[in-house]
Amino acid sequence: MDTIESQLAVRNKCEQMQKSIKELYEWEEQMKSANTAKVQPADNSEKKALPPVRSDVKAMSKFSEDVASLEKQDEAESESAKKKMMADAEILKERGNKQCKLGNYQEAIELYTQAIDTYGDNAAYYSNRALCYMNLDLFDECLADCSTSIEKDPKYVKAYYRRMQAYERLGESEKAAAECRQILQLSQDESELNATKRDLARIEKRLSDANSQKGASSPGKEKPPKGAKMDPMLALVKQEADKYKELGNKHLARKDFEKAERSYSKAISLFGDEAIYYTNRSLCYWNLKDYDKCLADCNKAIQLDENYFRPYYRRMQVRELRGAYQSAVEDCRKFIELTKDDKQKQTAEKDLQRLERLVKSEQPAKQAFVWSEIKKNAKLIKFIQKPPHLRSKKPLTRIPIKDVIPCPIAIDSRVLPPPSQRKSIPDAAIDKMFNNNTGERLVEPKEEINLEHLFPAHSNKLRNLFSPPTTPTEQRKPITAPAAPAAAVVSPPNKTTPPVPVATAVTKEATNANSKAKEGKSASTAQPAQSTQNKIEKNKINQGNQDSNEKRPKKVATSADAAQPSPMRPTTIPGAPKSSAQFYTTWSGLDEDLRYQYLKSLSGKPMNTLLGASLSNEMLSELLHILHKRFIPDRAEVSHVLKEIVQNDSIGILSLMMNKTDRDAVAALLKYMEANNSVTKEDLDRIRHKLIS
Repeated sequence: MDTIESQLAVRNKCEQMQKSIKELYEWEEQMKSANTAKVQPADNSEKKALPPVRSDVKAMSKFSEDVASLEKQDEAESESAKKKMMADAEILKERGNKQCKLGNYQEAIELYTQAIDTYGDNAAYYSNRALCYMNLDLFDECLADCSTSIEKDPKYVKAYYRRMQAYERLGESEKAAAECRQILQLSQDESELNATKRDLARIEKRLSDANSQKGASSPGKEKPPKGAKMDPMLALVKQEADKYKELGNKHLARKDFEKAERSYSKAISLFGDEAIYYTNRSLCYWNLKDYDKCLADCNKAIQLDENYFRPYYRRMQVRELRGAYQSAVEDCRKFIELTKDDKQKQTAEKDLQRLERLVKSEQPAKQAFVWSEIKKNAKLIKFIQKPPHLRSKKPLTRIPIKDVIPCPIAIDSRVLPPPSQRKSIPDAAIDKMFNNNTGERLVEPKEEINLEHLFPAHSNKLRNLFSPPTTPTEQRKPITAPAAPAAAVVSPPNKTTPPVPVATAVTKEATNANSKAKEGKSASTAQPAQSTQNKIEKNKINQGNQDSNEKRPKKVATSADAAQPSPMRPTTIPGAPKSSAQFYTTWSGLDEDLRYQYLKSLSGKPMNTLLGASLSNEMLSELLHILHKRFIPDRAEVSHVLKEIVQNDSIGILSLMMNKTDRDAVAALLKYMEANNSVTKEDLDRIRHKLIS
């Protein structure tokens, strides 16, 4: 046991010795630094140029001139540096003013601080920063900056005015009135004087009202119990509670609402019959978004003092938030009735108008609680992150993936086949629907339109609808012989077509016309029979024409019709185009044969200039198709056209958009040129590189 104690004693002494040695080393360093600091001015003084002997007048005058020039140079340098610092500080101040106007007070404070660090002799910088502190309810910092600004410039009126505003907001009306009187002595501006006089009148009125209400029950003042004076012991307790209230006011000015709430709670625990304690604590609960406690404190404050106006306004805010607009209107009216401050009345009147509009509009009540703002009984749930050794060892449940059997789709009571049995839609058809032409050719089947079911052969509706009108007195002209050949040309011979009705109709019409000319009967007796007979004959003629038309073939293709060219397309090879637009316009109106001849005729022309920037994927596909299908079988020269195509600026992008048919055509053309030796190897490699690789 003695051995352990001796070891401990030795260790303690060693630690003490180490500490003493360390202190000695530190003392030695301090002494060395002090000696060097004392010696340095002597060295600098020795280095300075000494004045010459006074008897040497020339040297003395020169020395004085040099000293004067050096002093002027130093002053100029210091003045230029000061101007530069002031200019930089002014730039920072202007930026801070912009942020202050926008309401970004924290950014403005940072900029004003930088301006003060750059040049700290300007009182306006401190005054402007004090304004930002006051807007953020940081009154201690505001008062400090105002005092510093006044020290820099005792006649700077704005610093006095902002200090007056800070005192007034803190409730120190006497100090605020003193600041107003100081402004009246210093200021010479009429607008500033008038504004200060109005503020001083308002503050003095508040002070006179407070003095007149001394001894009576008023908010924030000592209120003895009813019917008796306050007990001395109770007065001491009330004085201690006021200290906690003042501490809470300071925390409230710094916007530290949690500390302020604790201070007011201590004051209430000491003396719970003061309405202002509950009112101030309700403000803390309002900012902490604990609206239940805020409402309870407002009710308690009103219960203690019905003439205190502040809890009515706070309760109005809570009731408006919860949708009880009618109750909020009553609290607002009571606040207007009790308050004596003009600005507060104006603000409350605006709130009253807004609440009355909400009541009249009969809007549904809002949710009883604003869930995004309530903190009561709320708990933040975080994601669980376990280390690997604490995680569950059970495997995850596997869910089998199965194909969902689709319900049968029925359209017009017709069930569609499943997707596997349906025909696939061609890509070209999809591209056409979405106006995305990829160059693929789509052969669309021609649909035959049959309208026979609309107008059957046995129906007289269409025949009567398009038949020319006839009158009983109309003289029918005999049908001449030349009409027959035309009918024979239009309708081919058919064994089943009976030509009898037409001849019969013509014979009967001629017979009727001759009989009417020979007979001299009166019109009154001949017209009814003649009209009936004409109708019957007309129906027979139309029936015969319709039967002959129905028995004709749907399409008649004769050699004469085939020989006739389409009126919309040219029949001869067009001339050489003079521009790119003319080339594309001519190309779009040609068929495949004429395109082949047209492209062949342009073998010596600058194709790259004609194609230009309008060369598209579709045009490139058409050119390759003509070269592959027409030039190669005819053993024609294709190298010139391909050389001109690959010189186009857009060929790199267009080659990426070519489909399989175009690539096969390019491969065939390259093979054809290589077999004929019609192009050099460099040109062949260049064409292959541009169109394929």
